[in-house]
Amino acid sequence: MPNENFDTEVAVIGSGFGGSVAAWRFAEAGHKTLVIERGQWVTRETFEADLDAIWNPKRHRFGMNELKRRGRHIIPWLGSAVGGGSHVYAATLKRRANFDGYPDIIQNDDMEAYFQKAEDMMDATPFPDWPPYSAVRATQLLFQAGQKLKEEYEDVEDFGPVNLGISFAPPEGIPGSKYINKHGAEQRYSDPGEQSLLGGDIDSKNTLDKNYLFLAQKAGAEIRPMTEVDKIEPLSDGGYRIHCLVHLHSKNAWKRFLRKWMPFGGKLEVEEVSYTARRVVLSAGSIGSTELLLRNRDVHGTLSGLKGPVGRRYTTNGDFLSAIIPFRGIFVSWGGLLGAILALIIQNYIILAISILAYFVGLLISRKPFDPDIGPTNSDFIRFKGEDGSTQGAYLEGGRYPTPGRLLIAVYLSAFKVFRPRHYKKIIRFTNFLRKYIPPFALIARTWPVPILKMGGDKAVGTFSLDKSGRATIDYDVEANRDFYTYLNRLARRVAKASRSWWIPNFAFNLTKILEVPHNQGGLPMGENSTVGVVDHAGRVFGYEDLMVLDGSIIPLSTRPNPALTILALSERAMEHILAQIQKSGDVTADEK
Repeated sequence: MPNENFDTEVAVIGSGFGGSVAAWRFAEAGHKTLVIERGQWVTRETFEADLDAIWNPKRHRFGMNELKRRGRHIIPWLGSAVGGGSHVYAATLKRRANFDGYPDIIQNDDMEAYFQKAEDMMDATPFPDWPPYSAVRATQLLFQAGQKLKEEYEDVEDFGPVNLGISFAPPEGIPGSKYINKHGAEQRYSDPGEQSLLGGDIDSKNTLDKNYLFLAQKAGAEIRPMTEVDKIEPLSDGGYRIHCLVHLHSKNAWKRFLRKWMPFGGKLEVEEVSYTARRVVLSAGSIGSTELLLRNRDVHGTLSGLKGPVGRRYTTNGDFLSAIIPFRGIFVSWGGLLGAILALIIQNYIILAISILAYFVGLLISRKPFDPDIGPTNSDFIRFKGEDGSTQGAYLEGGRYPTPGRLLIAVYLSAFKVFRPRHYKKIIRFTNFLRKYIPPFALIARTWPVPILKMGGDKAVGTFSLDKSGRATIDYDVEANRDFYTYLNRLARRVAKASRSWWIPNFAFNLTKILEVPHNQGGLPMGENSTVGVVDHAGRVFGYEDLMVLDGSIIPLSTRPNPALTILALSERAMEHILAQIQKSGDVTADEK
């Protein structure tokens, strides 16, 4: 079929890391490109800190975060927005050291250029060492722990500031002020006083809508938000018809109320549309892309010719969580507070005096609060060798989250539609006033734990299947990672000791065996041929012409470091091969050995 018989030459399903690279490189080369994204555009003006930050269309909630359990053990943290996972990841851009276990054609030395290309596009830069960024106490805590561990242990490979896709104000700049980035998109410099997960990252993080997608649009690509793909149907003369559901914002306030809050009010309001395309790039992420291909193979029957291990080799990248509390006097102060309350009840003033003294002694022997809600979601790392001596065996990084008291205030303001990311600084000032003049608040502020995000070269894998509704679930053997999690916890205890902190295990996982996973990979792994892979080294699907997958689903084993940069680099490499093949033969076909 000639190209003019299609709605578009290239349809990119999903606008995350792989999809954005595909959109830009196709559009840059002059190919008519359509990007189909289930989420909406993200702006600071529309962000809310309550449940509207969650993706749940049945409840008329179209936020950028999806957190739904998939099977017994896994809760994937997925992005749903124009820019996909770039809105919800920690902006951490680390290079994978080697590509052992990948198709042989992918050589370590060759990947250098693609890593560099992706870093340039994302404007990757280390966390700054000048104010106000250098004043983020939780980051400095991990820097100091890393330096101490490097001096004491031979298996510590490196430590320090993370390379981040975040726009930091230069030393003479003003955090929070607007500027135009090198691609021409408007952004603002990161302000550490705006909580990252409560909208503070919007416009300061170098999300894909500020670079790859921005350039793709300038080159003529069209983006259709709020459009979710259900079926991919090959056409008899070549090309594909893509059947979609467009999520609708209800204009009726009563219907919105019922959908959001009533037990039986949740239902989808959608409109069916379809597009034809000569070529399709599937980039809905490990969960979304695998679910789509399984549904089209097993439910719709439109892609029954899929080959290879579809739905296999899912991995969490070893993601595991624990925490530290850098409050050495925690038991003394809390014991003093509880003792003072008891003394007042029984009216024993000797115990009251001793308890008050203990309370203040605990504070005096401790440091100021480390405020785990201040600064980027992640700004530091400590890298360890694996137990077998392999490089990049494990990464331990400090995390951030909105502390409960400040979060509750933000949610309260959101209920009245008055919260904006800039308001978090006012919330900080209010809570700091309470800390200064109402003693128990000073104690509570020091007690909030600093998360330790852990990942690395694990070996456990999972398998996808579809439930009755056609939704992907994951069968994952957490017990296969028992030794790896024990190893990660041993490293975390080292970090706690080096930072003069108390180590806190992952009580939730110990009780439930459920993991919240931000680094979902696999499901449609690449391989040398259709026996071991669903796609080839460039993401081209075995058995189907002009059908490609570019996202985390094609990664065949744990990346070890955070996977975003690896996905970008692999996608840049894949697009180079795909465009060359189109120029040579006009068709995109897998390279099978």
